Amino acid sequence: MNKKNIIKIAVPLIILIIIAVPVLYFFSLPPVLIVTDHSFALLYNESRIKKDLASSSIALFRPVKTVDIADDVSADIIQYAIAEVSAAPFCVIFSLRFAQAARMYREQNPGIPVVILEGRYPENANPAVFGIGSGNNDDYFIFKTDIIRDFYIAGQAASILDGDKNGRIAVLMEPGAPVQAREAFTQALIDLEKPLQTSFYTSYNTFSSAASRRPDFSCVVLAGIGSEYLENQINVPIIFFSWMNLEYLPDNVVMVFNDSPFVQAVKAVEMVAAGTVKGQILSRREIIIGDKIGKDTIQKLQNIGKIK
Repeated sequence: MNKKNIIKIAVPLIILIIIAVPVLYFFSLPPVLIVTDHSFALLYNESRIKKDLASSSIALFRPVKTVDIADDVSADIIQYAIAEVSAAPFCVIFSLRFAQAARMYREQNPGIPVVILEGRYPENANPAVFGIGSGNNDDYFIFKTDIIRDFYIAGQAASILDGDKNGRIAVLMEPGAPVQAREAFTQALIDLEKPLQTSFYTSYNTFSSAASRRPDFSCVVLAGIGSEYLENQINVPIIFFSWMNLEYLPDNVVMVFNDSPFVQAVKAVEMVAAGTVKGQILSRREIIIGDKIGKDTIQKLQNIGKIK
């Protein structure tokens, strides 16, 4: 075999090795597992989950997989489901609603990090209700959605959506939302030198009554309650705090604050790797580009992080 033929064979072989080595290394790494149930996956959308898993895997350079379980299965069944996906994962991420399963997994696998995502308004207020995080040696990683920062950004977005109308903003919040969230929203308007009239509601009926008397809102923020308002199909721009599939939303929803486990996984794993036991994670802002808002407004919403 002459030198020319050797080169023809060697070059593709070297390229193949260069590609294969990192790929093989990637799949040899212990995966990150996210526990989720069928109903959540259905509402979130399977293709959206796959996209988020792929982007998270690339960002972490480690496989990120779901542990898909049937609704309302027992905590011990969840243990089997996790083991079937991986016997030795890098860490396992549980939403707070799976706290009992998380505690059981922690007891049975003390060497594997267990992550609890509280979300914005966790059931029963905090993980300690489930016996998690109340002791000194629990070794759980407990992360909460950064609702204060989310509300500040939502205030900036509401100001942009109001434009030059100088109208009224309605913010619908769960009764358990922290007062600091309201303050952050209002502060965003002050910082932008646009202190719009803002009304906060913790009851949809109260809001509905107010809206029927004076339906001149320039923007409505739905943060935990008020999903009924989506059915009205009116032209008021809506900022929606939800992880629901965007395809299910009416076209007057302009921005969504998504704090699903699939969105928070990358930051959660980075904090686990850094040894951060407790922390907060921002939601992902998803701007829905439709016919309701102009290009300039869309660009301003996309540049919100640059607003001083």
